[in-house]
Amino acid sequence: MDFDALVGRAAQFSPDSILVVRKLSGAGAYTQILYANPSFRYETGCELAGDYTCQYQLDLGECDFSNQAVLNVSTINQDFFSFRVSVTPLPPEETGSPDCFLLVGRPRGLSVSEGREKLYSEIARKFIELPAEDAVRSAVRAAGLYFNASRCFAARVDLATTFLEVRYHWGRQSEHVKNDLPTGTMCPWVLERLRQNEVVKIEDVAALPDEAKQVGHNLVKAGAQAALIAPVLQARGTLWLIGMHFDHPHPWQVVDVTTFKVVGDLLGNAFTQTETIWSLRETQRRFSDVGANIPGVVYQMRRNQSGKIHFSYISQGVRELTGWGPASMMSDPNLLERTIIDEDRALFKAKLEEAAQLQADWSVDVRILHRKTEEVLWVRAGGRVHLGVNGDTVWNGLLLDISENRKAEEALRVSEERLRRILGSSPIAIGISDVKQFNLLFANKRLAQMYRIPKQEVIGYDTRKFYPHFKDHRRHWVDTRRKGSISSEETRCQRADGETFWAEISTRLIEYGGRQAILWWAFDITEHKNTKEALAHLAHHDALTGLANRRLFDEHLQSAVAIAGRTERPGVLFYFDLDGFKAVNDQFGHGFGDWVLVQVGRRLKSVLRESDVGARLGGDEFAVIAHGIDNIDAIEAVVDKMQDAISAPYVRDDKIAHIGLSIGVVRFYGVETNLQKIVSMADGAMYQAKEAGKGTYRLITMPDRDGLKAFS
Repeated sequence: MDFDALVGRAAQFSPDSILVVRKLSGAGAYTQILYANPSFRYETGCELAGDYTCQYQLDLGECDFSNQAVLNVSTINQDFFSFRVSVTPLPPEETGSPDCFLLVGRPRGLSVSEGREKLYSEIARKFIELPAEDAVRSAVRAAGLYFNASRCFAARVDLATTFLEVRYHWGRQSEHVKNDLPTGTMCPWVLERLRQNEVVKIEDVAALPDEAKQVGHNLVKAGAQAALIAPVLQARGTLWLIGMHFDHPHPWQVVDVTTFKVVGDLLGNAFTQTETIWSLRETQRRFSDVGANIPGVVYQMRRNQSGKIHFSYISQGVRELTGWGPASMMSDPNLLERTIIDEDRALFKAKLEEAAQLQADWSVDVRILHRKTEEVLWVRAGGRVHLGVNGDTVWNGLLLDISENRKAEEALRVSEERLRRILGSSPIAIGISDVKQFNLLFANKRLAQMYRIPKQEVIGYDTRKFYPHFKDHRRHWVDTRRKGSISSEETRCQRADGETFWAEISTRLIEYGGRQAILWWAFDITEHKNTKEALAHLAHHDALTGLANRRLFDEHLQSAVAIAGRTERPGVLFYFDLDGFKAVNDQFGHGFGDWVLVQVGRRLKSVLRESDVGARLGGDEFAVIAHGIDNIDAIEAVVDKMQDAISAPYVRDDKIAHIGLSIGVVRFYGVETNLQKIVSMADGAMYQAKEAGKGTYRLITMPDRDGLKAFS
């Protein structure tokens, strides 16, 4: 058939490579080219216009989330080309075959930045739309498809045992990929580098050093010849990582490593949630164990808003105390109340209701009748009341047999000792301080570790030293005295050696040892805080240079216009791109070009004031927003600094690159309503500078508030 007619005459002139292919099936299956436009033939060096099959062998990868795939092309001359293409099925009635596809794209590397941004935005969107587990699976698959890897996976390493467990995985042959992945203890050579926050790059298994034989053996066993492994998160004695395998040697470019590391950073928050869920489950297990070992009865009783009561937990001790088992109590919530003798039942109910109304601690001594022995026992019932998230009234309580004073005192002593041991081994930092003297009366092991307090100094340690600023301690102390407690306050704290960190602190006013005291409990949330700040920074800054991105630039420009109007002092916008940068990319490649952009960002930061804002707007376009530069001499001084810094040679290994600046400058006075017009005028001034011979600048002044005409 006439494929020229099907694709259209536009394909003859398109800069994109356009192909019509048929995917064959059966033994030795491959992809056959039915049509290729001139752009594809030019990219691959083909001069034939007819039969392409004899020249090319094609491998079309799996489509990703945007219906794109990697197309690898090898020729009879053993030349290799890689394209990123969009894949569109063609109707069988037009092609005569059900397996024909239209491929449109360009060689990989020409749109690296755009591809990275699509990858990042897709992963971020999945974390908004999907539960964390599903979003991580989607991100692992997206990364594998983006890099055209054989398989991609995320794993968790127990740092105490070095045992590696693969949690999420994707591969081109999904039914085999999990069994092919490494398991067991992790190679020390790899683990040490990951713990130092290094990305492990393996370009060819055959070139690995002797100390890396274990990882080399695992890769060969999995059918891989190259790998990239990046650390994601270290927390609570574990290390999370992401990795991918290739079934052929693969040279790693700087942009590959940077992109893969950013993917890992995006996954860090999800892995933090996973570790938190695991910790909560462990806490629940310990709570159950504690309930089974504490003498007496531990229970949780709930009353919903309609007045219905039920037990959500009651320990096995209830059988010995009352003769009724936990199952009976939970099936008949009023059974506990009926075991109390008639004379004390009203008092018991009154105390429960009073505690519910006041949301307060409660305690009452009542007598119960044992079901089997019919013995009357004295029981001390007490606990704490709070409102559940669904509006339920929740009683957390303890029942103790106090029939004999000596037995009751012993039971209390044992209970307190066990509670102390439980608190001592808790993953939560817990301490009790004197309300007036501020010194610690009790502290568990975790609190001493978190604040790095020497063991011999823990008891008596001044809690004001928990904070780098005493005013923060004063605020928490005052709020606790006034309100009775504070809950989950995120606060910057200080360890005994002077290091600062972020903690989530809660307090409660209690009685301890016959005197008023403050109960403290805290979590170290530094890693979580850093992850949130890193994600916020990524959303407003260019991932390559660290400068402000387009979104943050627009916000700062709008603010700068408002400041100029308020202070009646002009603001200045410097706008430039890099003269000669395209030649650098063409001569040395995009990896070197990206390195040059990073250096440009660093040099630009070095000449800016703290109040100035530097931004990368895309490609090799940059901008600077400044205030307080009122005259031409000051503007020229800034221009000279930028040109001197950025025009200096860029030297790396045996490569030397030279670039220059043509700068457009616009002064504005705060009366502008169209921010895009300021940018457009700066862009026009820049092109005037280029036409004047490059390496210079042109200035445009916007009308001031008195309506003077702009001049340039």
